Amino acid sequence: MRFFQIYEIIDRDTYYKYSERETIQEAWKLFTPDLLYSLDGLRDFLGSPISVNNWWGNTSTYARQYCGYRPPECTVGAQFSQHRMGNAADCHIKGADYDKMRLHIMENKDDERLIKIMRIEATVPWLHIDMGKIPKGRNRIYLFRA
Repeated sequence: MRFFQIYEIIDRDTYYKYSERETIQEAWKLFTPDLLYSLDGLRDFLGSPISVNNWWGNTSTYARQYCGYRPPECTVGAQFSQHRMGNAADCHIKGADYDKMRLHIMENKDDERLIKIMRIEATVPWLHIDMGKIPKGRNRIYLFRA
């Protein structure tokens, strides 16, 4: 990846589990290639830094650690969430108007950097992207409500 380090998209426990085994590079395999491509593509398309998790070096009890991959034991979100399959990310962009950003992405959905994004969550105060299945009769990029 060009713009992200592994600790920015996995949780603390998963990071340390892999680093203790000296296999931190294996942690990248928790994600689908399409999500990794889309995160870098989105960052490039927007021209703005994107934050997914911010627990690394952050001692706050409110530090984000489940906005990327969610391990099986995680109690955040839905049981069959795209996050649990390494297929989704909640992106945070400083000063963003997320409604305008969602519209901008949807208007440019055929841009090569965005071509793998299938769904975007509506009305949340962040930008959720995923590569989940699109309901029959819906177009890519499908805007959904969780």
